[in-house]
Amino acid sequence: MNPDEVASLKARWRGCVWAHTLSDAEGAALLPQLRFAELAAGQPIWHRGDAADHWVGMGRGSMKLCTTSASGKPVTFMGQAFSWVGEIELIRDIPRLCDAVALSDAVIIKMPKAAFFHLLGTNPAFNRFVLTLLSERLTQSMVLTLSDRTLDPVAKVAQSLASLFSPSAFPPRSLELQVSQAELAIYCNMSRPRLNAALKQLEAEGLLTLGYQVVTLTRLDALRSYCGAASAASGSHTRPETA
Repeated sequence: MNPDEVASLKARWRGCVWAHTLSDAEGAALLPQLRFAELAAGQPIWHRGDAADHWVGMGRGSMKLCTTSASGKPVTFMGQAFSWVGEIELIRDIPRLCDAVALSDAVIIKMPKAAFFHLLGTNPAFNRFVLTLLSERLTQSMVLTLSDRTLDPVAKVAQSLASLFSPSAFPPRSLELQVSQAELAIYCNMSRPRLNAALKQLEAEGLLTLGYQVVTLTRLDALRSYCGAASAASGSHTRPETA
């Protein structure tokens, strides 16, 4: 792990979305307890069944929570760019429910379980942040389920990509995903040709730009509300109002 990057992350810790919930004294006590690790794309953060010993933040890069079905088909539950994950197993005191894998080259930040519970039990503002994060997790799961069952492929890709960037995520320097189309196809639960066609359509509409293993979201709110054929017909990327 590059010491300069660790120092940079520590110096910028006040930019983390939950940092405002901590006093200067709490922050000073917490920083020495954090551990940093650098991961290559595809490297596991944890495996299903591992003990849940840390709350994990994405200091750089993105990840997915996933498993493999009995038939060998990969299943992705959700992906988060720059977020903090793993609180569910900590709170329930159970082993990891699924695998967590880096989607791109990444730096993770580990907060020990004891430090997490100390803040949860003594800091009401931090407690509220974690409740908000859990609420966003539920909302994201609902969005992905609904988009998978009710939307056309272009709208499904738009909303799935937008769901990667939740409001309670570690603040990204840009809305850039360094991820292969093969991984995105698994995440969006569709074939690579259909994904590629959807991405090109969204790029043509000015909502994202494509590069080599890079997707940059240029209009996040429009992607969140994209509804496919209705959007194209009305010239808008928001859902039409109904009586």
